[in-house]
Amino acid sequence: MDNRSIRVKLLFYFVIIILLSILSLGFLGSYLYKNSIEEEMGSHTIQMMNQVKDYIESNLKEMDHIIAYLSIENELIDFLKADGREVARIADLGDQVRNRLAIYERERPEIAGILAVGQNSAFASNTIERIERNPLTDEEWYQIAVKYPDKLHLFSHPIGRNIRVNQNLSVDQVLSVAKAVRDQISGEVIGVLLIDMKLDFIRSIVESVSLGKSGFIFIVEETGGVVYSPANHIVYRISSDWLKEKTGSLIKPIFGLDYRIIYNTFENNGWRIVGVVPLNESLKVVSDLQLSMVIIALITLFLAFIASTFFTNSIVRPVAKLRSLMRKVEEGELHLRFRSKRNDEIGQLGNSFNKMVEEIENLINLVYMEQKAKREAELKALQAQIKPHFLYNTLDTIHWMAQDRDAQDIVEIIVALTNLLRIGLSKGNEIIPITHELQHVESYLVIQMARYEDKLAYEIFVSDDVKGCRVLKIILQPLVENAIYHGIKTKQGPGKIMIRCFREGDNLLLTVEDDGAGIPEDKLALLRESIQSVKAVDGNQGYGLLNVNERIKLSYGSAYGISVHSELGKGTVTIAQLPFSGT
Repeated sequence: MDNRSIRVKLLFYFVIIILLSILSLGFLGSYLYKNSIEEEMGSHTIQMMNQVKDYIESNLKEMDHIIAYLSIENELIDFLKADGREVARIADLGDQVRNRLAIYERERPEIAGILAVGQNSAFASNTIERIERNPLTDEEWYQIAVKYPDKLHLFSHPIGRNIRVNQNLSVDQVLSVAKAVRDQISGEVIGVLLIDMKLDFIRSIVESVSLGKSGFIFIVEETGGVVYSPANHIVYRISSDWLKEKTGSLIKPIFGLDYRIIYNTFENNGWRIVGVVPLNESLKVVSDLQLSMVIIALITLFLAFIASTFFTNSIVRPVAKLRSLMRKVEEGELHLRFRSKRNDEIGQLGNSFNKMVEEIENLINLVYMEQKAKREAELKALQAQIKPHFLYNTLDTIHWMAQDRDAQDIVEIIVALTNLLRIGLSKGNEIIPITHELQHVESYLVIQMARYEDKLAYEIFVSDDVKGCRVLKIILQPLVENAIYHGIKTKQGPGKIMIRCFREGDNLLLTVEDDGAGIPEDKLALLRESIQSVKAVDGNQGYGLLNVNERIKLSYGSAYGISVHSELGKGTVTIAQLPFSGT
C-alpha cells in the first residue's frame, strides 16, 4: 500500500468506517420513536389543558351572567341609586338585596360571597363585611370596575382590601370577580357588584388532571402572577418572559432537568394556562432503548477506532514528520530536509518541500548579499556627500569671517551648527556620553532660539548620578523638535522647554516637557497607537518620535521606548526610557 495513491488509501479506509457506521443506524429508529412519544405527550397535555380552560371559562361566564341577572333586579337598582340621606329606605332595600343575593349564594357553592356597593357608599352582602369605616367606593377593585364598566374584572389573591369573607378564607383561597352596574335608562354607572369565588373550583379541576407522574397544570395572570398552582417548586422557576406569545411550546432546563412547557391564553381576561411535563418521564422508554444502543455503538466505535488507527498510521506518521520539519524551518533551521522512500503523494509533497526550503535559503542569501551591497553603496555615497572635514573647514571659515565683522549672533549659530554636526557624526559611533547628547540638543536649541527669538526659552537639568552614562545618540533632538513645532509654535505667546535626565530604579529617563498648546485626546490616542504599532501617523507629526522609539527598541529591547503624556492647553511631556548603564 505504500506506493498507492492517497485517494486509494482513503477510499479503502472510508469503506471500512462506513461499514462499521451502518451498524449505528439503529439509532434512527429510537429517534423516530422519541419524536412519536413527544408528539403524543404534547397532544395529551394540550387536550387536558383545553378541558381545564373550558371549565374555568365556563365558571367565569356563569359569574358574568349572575352579575347581569342581578343588574336588572329592581331592588338592587333602587338600592344602588338611593339617596344616602334616606337611611331607613336604604336599610329596607338592603334587606331585599341580601335576600336576592342569598338565592345565588345557595345555588352556587363555589361562591364565597356577593357584595353590592353603590356610588352613595351604601353596601349590602350576606357573607362579606367591611373591616374599617372607610367607604368601599375608594377600593381599587371598585375604581377599576367603574373605569372600565363593560368588562368583567378578575382579582386573584386580593390583598389589602377593606373587606373580608365570613367563611374565614385567606386571600390565597379567593378569586374576586367585579363588574360595574349601569342604570337601564341613563346608562350611567350606579355601582359595582363583587363576587368572591372559592379557588376550590379551579383546584379541583386542575388536580384532577394527570400529566404523567410529576407533570402539572397551573394558571397565571396576564401580569405574570400565579392565580392557582399545585404545590410544586418548579412553578416559581418558570419565567413570565418565556410566555410572551398567546400560545406556544418550549423546552427549558430547570434544576438540571429539561421540561416541556405548553401554554395557551384565555380569550377574555389574558390569563394563561400552562402545562409542565418533565421530559425524562415521558421519554424513559426511549432512554432505556437509547442506552442499549449506546452500549452497542460504543463497542462498535471501539473496534472501528482500533481498525482506523492501524490503517491511518501509515498516512499520519509521514505527515506528522513533515509538519514537524516545517515548524523547525519556520524557526530558521533551513538545513533540514524530508527523507522518505515513499513514491505516493506524501513522498512527492516531501520532495516539493525540500525544493522549497532550498529555494528559500538561496533567496535569503541573495537578499542578504544585495542588502549588504546596497547598504555599503549608500554609506559610500553618504560619506562622499558629507565630506565632514570639508564641511568643518567651511564652517570654520564662516566663523572667522563673522568674528571679523563682529557678528556674534552668527558666530553663536555657526558654533552650535558645528557642534550639532560633530556630535551627530560622532566618528560613526552610535553610543555616546550623555553629556555629548546634551551638547547636541543644546546646540540645536541655540539655533532655534535665534530663529524664534523671545518666543522660546529652555532649561536643562541633569542629576549627578547619570552624568557618566552613555546613551544612543540623537534621542533628545527629535523630541525637542516635536515640542517646538507642535507645542510652542502653535501656542500664543512665549513658551518654555524643560529637559531632564535622571535615574529611576534601573532605568534612565530623558524627559522633554513643554508648556505649549497640548495635544487633543483623539490625536494623542492616534499618536500613542502609532508609537505602539510602529506606524507613522497622518502627515509628519510623530515621525521623529516614531523613529526614536524604533531605534531605542532595536538597541535596548521592547521593554524600552517612548511614551507621550499631554493635556490640551497645558502642554506635553515626552519620556524616553532607557536602561541605566552606570557611571
